[in-house]
Parts: sequence; C-alpha cells; structure tokens
Amino acid sequence: MVHGLSVTADLWRLHTPPLAAQGIRVVRYDQRAHGQSTRGTAPIRLEKLADDLSFLIDNCAPHGPLVLAGHSMGGMILQTLTTMRPDLLPRIQGLLLISTPDGPVTTRPVPGPRTRLLSWGRDLLAHTCTHAPAVVDAIRRRLPRSSPWALSTAAPPSGGTSVPVACRRGLHHTATRDIAAFWQALAIRGSRPVDGLRTLGPRLTLLAGSADVHVPAGHTRALALRLPQARFVLTDQATHTLPIRHPHAVVESLTNLLPSARNH
Repeated sequence: MVHGLSVTADLWRLHTPPLAAQGIRVVRYDQRAHGQSTRGTAPIRLEKLADDLSFLIDNCAPHGPLVLAGHSMGGMILQTLTTMRPDLLPRIQGLLLISTPDGPVTTRPVPGPRTRLLSWGRDLLAHTCTHAPAVVDAIRRRLPRSSPWALSTAAPPSGGTSVPVACRRGLHHTATRDIAAFWQALAIRGSRPVDGLRTLGPRLTLLAGSADVHVPAGHTRALALRLPQARFVLTDQATHTLPIRHPHAVVESLTNLLPSARNH
C-alpha cells in the first residue's frame, strides 16, 4: 500500500482490517521524509521512491503473488516500478492506481474560474518553497503542532510501533526544501511509459473521484485510455481524499483483484 505526498501509512488505516480479515498480509510504509521514515541522502526522484518500494518488496515479500495499491504520488511510484522492475510483472496479480495522472502533476489541473484561486495558491506555495525554503521553515516552526504544515525540530518518532503516525503529521519532519523536491519530481513534463502497466492487462484497475480538483478524473481516465484492457472506475462525488472518504471503493477494487492472488 503506497501513499502519496504529505501523508503517511495511516492513509490505509480503514482498508487494512477488512483486507487482513480475508487472510491477506498487508504491508504499508511511510515514504522517505514522511512520518517515521528518515530523509536519507539521495536526491528525491520518482525513480528513487520506486527503488525504495523495490527494496521493501524484496525484503518483505520476496516470493509469491503481489497485489499493489497506490494513491496519487503512490500510483506514480507504482507506474515507475513496473518500468524499472519488469521481473516483478508476473508476480503482480493485481495493481490499483488511485487518482493517478497521465503525465505530470500541475498547479493548474482544470481551467476555469472555480479552480483559479486554488491554482494561484499552489503557484505561490511552490514558488516560495522552492526559492525561499529557509524562510518557510522558520514560519513552519512557529505553527501549532495541529497544523499539517508545522515543522518539528525533534527527530522522527521511533519505528518500533506498528501504529503509523497520523496522516495530518506526515510532513512534520519534512524540510521545506524536500517538499519542493517532491513537487518537482512529480511535475516533470511528459507522459510516463505504460509498457509495464499494459503487460498487466485486466489485472490493472484505475480509480478516480468525480470531484477531485488536485488530480481530476479526466487525467486518470486519460491514462486508462492508454491501457484498453484496464478497468476504470469513477467514484461519484469523491475528492482527492478518496481513500479516506470512500474506503469501501478502495476495498472493493482490491477485493476484485485478490482472487487470482489467493489461488497461489
């Protein structure tokens, strides 16, 4: 279970119990510089994040069938993984991409006056985080801990507990320069290769929310159109918080992908 930018493995808290009740082993983790995971020293790129996931699979699930799910940036990481690790494709019995765009993330996902204010805010935030990260860090240190943007000077909590850090605290230990680096990694121009995804055929499902203004459903549908054997599911009135607000849609999609994995 691969979460996106700014949250933690806690994103999957509502999906894990029903999946585990079906006898499925669920593995969820914090991306580097999120939650309980440290930053490391490597440049933040999609390929590096996919390499992190590759390492996790090799160590936690080195054999047997795999069912993978990713939300937003997590879906982009999974798409990158299928390109980097073609040897995993025969093991992937199901792959679920949630709110995953066809191409880069943008500050202006939908034209029109309704989203213009959101776009301006995103532009200003991206520009400030990129060009004045120290200033933003100083402001973030003064924010109350209840703010998702607060920056803590303490070390990330120990990973000894099985309970993930709450989603709203995903960026509490992430320096602003690293937030900017994540954004730049997601905003690289051009569509990404789909050869690995195309190999999965009907083992691939794409899930989108009709009210998502961050990664509009049309962007995910465009990716689905490049993958004619994949299943595209539109969740009515769902925003970018689809996994949290509509957990049943995620569990249902994963459950539909699980039978072939169980047969192994």
